[in-house]
Amino acid sequence: MHITPEKIKEAAEALECTELKSFMFQEPTAGPLTKPRRSSRSTRRSTRGTRRSSRGSRRSTRRSHRSTRRSRRSTRRSRRSTRRSRRSTRRSRRSTRRSRRSTRRSRRSTRRSRRSTRRSRRSTRRSRRSTRRSRRSTRRSRRSTRRSRLSTRRSRRS
Repeated sequence: MHITPEKIKEAAEALECTELKSFMFQEPTAGPLTKPRRSSRSTRRSTRGTRRSSRGSRRSTRRSHRSTRRSRRSTRRSRRSTRRSRRSTRRSRRSTRRSRRSTRRSRRSTRRSRRSTRRSRRSTRRSRRSTRRSRRSTRRSRRSTRRSRLSTRRSRRS
């Protein structure tokens, strides 16, 4: 069986191999060793088949070109989307940092306010205690003055 250049072309397009393509464009150096005997009918059939196969190979090359274009478009789109997503992630990171800062600040402020309220409560408690003590002492002193007065009166009477 003789390998025709059309068959080599078809094989190269099917595999899309660079080595086969480079081999394909070379001129055939040696012909077939034994010339096959063919009738006129068989030659007609073979020419028809080669024409059909060349049409098919053209179609397949067109399809491959289309697929490569589509893949390039998809890669461009994916790159764009990744850029956009990176931008959005940067923005989201910034916003999260800001929100964290704000939450820290608010926590600090709440802690300070709690401390201040505790201190004020303590001070109010102390002041209340002191007022109670002072009241007690005034009561005691009043009692003692009353007693002394009574005792002096009794002593004067007797």
